[in-house]
Amino acid sequence: MAIPAGAPLSFFFARGEEHPYLSKLSKDELKTILGGKGYGVYRMICQLGLKCPAMFNLPTYHANNLAEGKLTPELRDEVCRNIALLEKATGKKFGSPENPLLVSARSGAKFSMPGMMDTILNIGLNDEIVEALVKAQPANARFWYDAYRRLLEMIGDVVYGIAEYDAGEETKDRFEEAMEQVKHAAGVTNDAELTADHLKTLCGKFKEIYKSQGQEFPSDPVEQVCLAAEAVFRSWNTPRAIFTRKEDGIPDDLGTAVNIQEMVFGNKTPLSGTGVFFTRDKSTGHKTPGKLDGTVLFQAQGEDVVAGRRNSEPLEVLLESENEHLRAIYNEIKETGDLLERAERNMQDTEFTIEENAEGVPILYWLQIRDGKRSALAESVIAVNLAKEGIITEAEAVLMVNPKRFEEQLYPRIPSSAKQSARLLGKGTAASPGPAAGAITFTKDQALEDSKTKDVVLCTVMTNQNDVPGMKAAVGILTSTGTKVSHAAIMATAWGVPAVVGASCVSFGEDSEGRFLEIDGTKLRRGDVITIDGASGEIFLGALPSEKPSDLSPEAEQIIEWAKKLKSLQIRANAERAEAQISADRGAEGIGLFRTEHMFLGERLGDIQTVLFGADEAAKVAALDRIAQFSKSDFKDALRIMNGYGVTIRLLDAPLHEFFPEDSHLEREENPMLGFRSVRMCYLNPEIARMQAWAILTAAAELQKEGLDPHPEIELPLVIIPEEVAYFKKLVAEVAVKVHEETGVWVHYGLGIMVETPAAALQGTEMVRALEAPVCGVPAEAQSAKGFASFGTNDLTQTTLAISRDDADRFLPRYVEDGMFALHPFLSLHPVVERIVRQFVAAARQVDPKFEIFICGEHGGDLYTIGRLHDMGFTGTSMSPGGIYRSILQAAHEQIKNPR
Repeated sequence: MAIPAGAPLSFFFARGEEHPYLSKLSKDELKTILGGKGYGVYRMICQLGLKCPAMFNLPTYHANNLAEGKLTPELRDEVCRNIALLEKATGKKFGSPENPLLVSARSGAKFSMPGMMDTILNIGLNDEIVEALVKAQPANARFWYDAYRRLLEMIGDVVYGIAEYDAGEETKDRFEEAMEQVKHAAGVTNDAELTADHLKTLCGKFKEIYKSQGQEFPSDPVEQVCLAAEAVFRSWNTPRAIFTRKEDGIPDDLGTAVNIQEMVFGNKTPLSGTGVFFTRDKSTGHKTPGKLDGTVLFQAQGEDVVAGRRNSEPLEVLLESENEHLRAIYNEIKETGDLLERAERNMQDTEFTIEENAEGVPILYWLQIRDGKRSALAESVIAVNLAKEGIITEAEAVLMVNPKRFEEQLYPRIPSSAKQSARLLGKGTAASPGPAAGAITFTKDQALEDSKTKDVVLCTVMTNQNDVPGMKAAVGILTSTGTKVSHAAIMATAWGVPAVVGASCVSFGEDSEGRFLEIDGTKLRRGDVITIDGASGEIFLGALPSEKPSDLSPEAEQIIEWAKKLKSLQIRANAERAEAQISADRGAEGIGLFRTEHMFLGERLGDIQTVLFGADEAAKVAALDRIAQFSKSDFKDALRIMNGYGVTIRLLDAPLHEFFPEDSHLEREENPMLGFRSVRMCYLNPEIARMQAWAILTAAAELQKEGLDPHPEIELPLVIIPEEVAYFKKLVAEVAVKVHEETGVWVHYGLGIMVETPAAALQGTEMVRALEAPVCGVPAEAQSAKGFASFGTNDLTQTTLAISRDDADRFLPRYVEDGMFALHPFLSLHPVVERIVRQFVAAARQVDPKFEIFICGEHGGDLYTIGRLHDMGFTGTSMSPGGIYRSILQAAHEQIKNPR
């Protein structure tokens, strides 16, 4: 994004003081400028007055405006000016060993992308400062060497990129290897057990890595902070960040902010620590009475928790502590969590540090808040509960639920009977719900390769941001360390990928046959199949079956009910008899497309072949009568199920080649999709149209006699001229007279067109007039009660763009990938297609302001397209039954945000 006119180069956050430039901006505008992390700290420090380390923000608009990735001289001066403000606010001195101010440089974009961008901690240390501090504070020697080795590692990794190297099938980390060497020499397995001397040795090893890679650690603290800021800005364009933005639909031009914040130290003393707190459980959405959802890790810094190097403890360890100050911190966390939910009107994911002060009192500092990532199941639970608690409205609750993820709640689960007969290998922490069965892979590259031919489960000690493509490729993730707040758990939850983390029963090794994992005494290698259950944490040998739940949770049902009340678009289903009931159960308000050609599959195919291609007239008549009877039965079932709602039944619309008998010698068309089909076939074979109209109207008549309220709607496919409409309007009206003679019932029905060609789309005025014109010589009761139009955007896109959707896979993916098309034109409505759709809508509504207009092509269930339909004033949309829930939600979102 461009730098806004008059915008400051930076923002310093003072407790209880709102910045004049920011004070009038909305939450969305604040997040756009400050990034999500900057917004959260601004909210806590300036507006809520919470105890947070002092901070200043280099806003997002710098990220894409740096000169060759470097801070401009003006921005460097701004950094120095703000460092002076930090010194004044904290009483500490940057670059001084007496009372040192250390800072962190943290990323933060508008939309949360945990772990995708970089952070550097403990900025402001060098050899001279550390040695002076150790000499002056010998009791804190371990702490200072620990802080220094972290800074050396982070600058080496983030600024200079010297941490990782390619070691055959996997990527290794030079700094991690040096750490393991020192731990091995010290005879310890946990880095918290390393002494000051061990850590001093480690600092020396880290500096040797710099030299071996031709780099030198920057000893000037001001240079450190500027290099760190540049590196964090650059991390917006790392491959992992670009990959995540593409996957999540985040615009590339937003940029990340850089937050320079005073360091507080969770690794300072045994009473110091760092932790994560969710105000509600991210998997279930509930608050557990008497328990807080989160973890704390003593004598550690934030990256230790996220990376999962050590398994942290539940927050209740604070409440159970003998230290009264830690017990008080537990209650402070709970109370602040309630405050934050009310203030942010959402479940919050928070990070905090506990630092023991000079008097030996642990103090709680809040580092970050953000709307917490959660499972699809938890989304509905959280939204409904927040509404019932009076924190948000019903409309806000509906907006809180992501339509794209809603149907994840109906993902499969492992039956208990299957678990009972399977071999349970072990158990870890349930991190992201759902079962996943697949072949074991150990690295990102293995996952990417193996997933081309089979489902894979990525199994590793821990994950980090570089593993993201492999994590995305896997159907499940298993780690031996970490917690529900580690990288693997957070990202898997966000993506809906099942995950089990912190499975300490799993160990990894390597022998002459290659890498393996061992669990329950069993060695498993790449390609061996396991099943993980992200809802229970269980790990099973082999592939277990799964089953889909039949019902939504009560909270999800409530969200759908609220959404149905709020939306303005009708949501129908593309369905035949077999799908009608499930469509109704999911909330479809009728059927928007009943494809009658689908009725001729299997044993029914012979009858339509006889009608279309047979030479024996008597046989054709008999076949037509059989078709009429089973058609009436199918139509009657669908109309009964959708009682009170419209059922749009399209007359036969199949290219002839789809019905050709095997080994047929009949003449085949060069372009059957534009050949003798649809309304043209019915025009030359009017007996087919009469038969179908009779079956539809008779089915409705019989239901009316039963006291039901059927709403049949007869649709003419692929019309191109109004004369076709006039012809079939008369034909159907004549059939309606016949049905009345046979049943004594006048059926109320609609007659409409399927707009699938530019020709039809450009004749909105003429088409509506033809649909609404009375038919001479036929009783008024026999004529259609209304006209309507439904866009078949599959064919409309083909005929408008001159692209065959059946043959376009050769080039369309490349067009989308390269940005030639912003969205796939056969999945989302293309702007050019939208343009002619708008012309039809405008013309039709000039003739009849209440004229009903629908869409029933594949685009009908696309979330982007639903937004465009709402904007154009469509009556409704129709999609496959699997898309009904998300379409109801999206339609409600559109109405809430843009009422009509």
